[in-house]
Amino acid sequence: MVAYDGTDFAGSQLQPRQRTVQGELERAIAIMTGHPTRIRASGRTDAGVHALGQVVAFDSAREIPLKGFFLGINRSLPDDLRVQRVAYCPLGYDPRFDALAKTYRYLAQTGEAQNPLTRFRAYQLNRLWSLDVGAMRAAARLLTGTHDYRAFRQADDIRENTQRTLHSIEVGEAFAGDPSTISIEVRGTAFMKNMVRILAGTLLDVGRGKLALASVPAMLGQQAERLHSGHTAPAHGLTLVSVELGRKGQPSPFSGATYPAR
Repeated sequence: MVAYDGTDFAGSQLQPRQRTVQGELERAIAIMTGHPTRIRASGRTDAGVHALGQVVAFDSAREIPLKGFFLGINRSLPDDLRVQRVAYCPLGYDPRFDALAKTYRYLAQTGEAQNPLTRFRAYQLNRLWSLDVGAMRAAARLLTGTHDYRAFRQADDIRENTQRTLHSIEVGEAFAGDPSTISIEVRGTAFMKNMVRILAGTLLDVGRGKLALASVPAMLGQQAERLHSGHTAPAHGLTLVSVELGRKGQPSPFSGATYPAR
């Protein structure tokens, strides 16, 4: 399990001549194990997107204690990328095909006094805007469930199956006592390209009155189009919080021995 500040990464997936999460991890693992390897992640994140609980797996030809993997890989990683926890997994294990659900959190800030500590973590909205959080919560309830979310994918995402299940969408204060920073937390089975950022942009558009609450139901279903939903919120406000494993019917690798122990 790894965490990273996505600000200076071109995304999580390997790209030629670009600094990526995959590239840095594979470099550090090769130093640790003495041989090249390819990591397998639970999914990709775009440039600027952060993670607290991204899950990656790789195969090693060396038998190394969990503590050794944890300390050795972290020793060769940059400050904006760190292993959080390690566990043994079966050879060839791919977390992408074992993910039951993922949770993302989107942060947005309004108000006259912007918080400099969240400038790379929260979407800094126009200081004069105010958000109708009640309307955003009502829209979130309409968007929760199993629906066709074709209106909530980037235009170049051409996959045929656009039905997804969103278990919950919660809108609230990101920090207790600070109503200026809004958190939109989404938990679902799987997501399409830019889906969470479009969901966040749609809820924010409802909150600032740019989209009517009554228009939300028409955003769902096979008849809906991308132009019906809201704008795509900037990447830097998004964080992959956690990945729940166990879709294959076997316990998560993290349910056994881990380092650090939990």
